[in-house]
Amino acid sequence: MPDVADDLDKLLSEIRTTISDNKRFLEKLLDEAAEDDAGIEAETMPIEEEFEEL
Repeated sequence: MPDVADDLDKLLSEIRTTISDNKRFLEKLLDEAAEDDAGIEAETMPIEEEFEEL
């Protein structure tokens, strides 16, 4: 029975590690997406100097 408890502890530890790794991965993706969005907005925003007055 102690072997089962040890196996369960190992499994729980691996699950927690996987969840933590997945969380960091998703946070990195969100950060990259936010950076990409900021870059796109900067490129698409018109600059006043580009327009001529008629």
